[in-house]
Amino acid sequence: MKWLKIRTLLLLSAIFRVILIVYGEWQDTHMEVRYTDVDYLVFSDAASLMANGESPYKRTTYRYSPLLAFLLTPNSFIHRSWGKFIFSAADLFVGSFIQYILKKREVPEDMCLYSVMVWLLNPFTFTIGTRGNCEPIVCAMILWIIICLINGNIVQAAFWYGLVVHFRIYPIIYALPIVLVLDPHSFQSGQKPCLVNWKSSQDNASHGRKEVSEVYGNYRTVLCMVFLLVASNTAMEQNEAEVGRLKLCTSMDGSSDPLVVVGLFT
Repeated sequence: MKWLKIRTLLLLSAIFRVILIVYGEWQDTHMEVRYTDVDYLVFSDAASLMANGESPYKRTTYRYSPLLAFLLTPNSFIHRSWGKFIFSAADLFVGSFIQYILKKREVPEDMCLYSVMVWLLNPFTFTIGTRGNCEPIVCAMILWIIICLINGNIVQAAFWYGLVVHFRIYPIIYALPIVLVLDPHSFQSGQKPCLVNWKSSQDNASHGRKEVSEVYGNYRTVLCMVFLLVASNTAMEQNEAEVGRLKLCTSMDGSSDPLVVVGLFT
């Protein structure tokens, strides 16, 4: 497909998305089933509140970042489809970022083009943005974070990662992969990633066994205290007898059966 360049593909995809947005306006006006996503109406209402100097959260079902409402404030004074154009533009950026990342990974040109086409010409993806869903912005920011990491811009990647997690909480799941990428010992050439250093893990294991034995040795004291607090339904003047039972319990050697401890308070 040498005749089709990435710029041509992006241009055709942009024109196609504009047509879908215009068609969506017509369908919303003339048909019972709306093309626009219900969430987009919520976004628009919240943006209208913010444009009037009020809190976007006065819209009862708005549970998103205030940045989203701020981004859509032109819905109130330019056109109600402003946000759809923003989301569709982010969708095009996703396609461009895919092509950039694959070229950085030295993927063949044809495969890069096919991969971009899978995104830009996918009915599932192009209807999301044109119907007014904000997910293309999240996808674009995540791919931009990957580009920042590839180019070594760690501070910029951290900024955008914090922003995207603020925007939508679920990108928090990418924290572990990002940390592994930043660790030079995690992904060495020709080696599987090692999450734990073996020597340090052995030292930690021996230290952990020591702590467990100490906790296990004191568990009878803990049991005594728990049963004392639970079973002590007596008056204040009887507390001395209960304390005496606690001392007897804690003085038992390690061979004592915990059932005996229970019997002391029954």
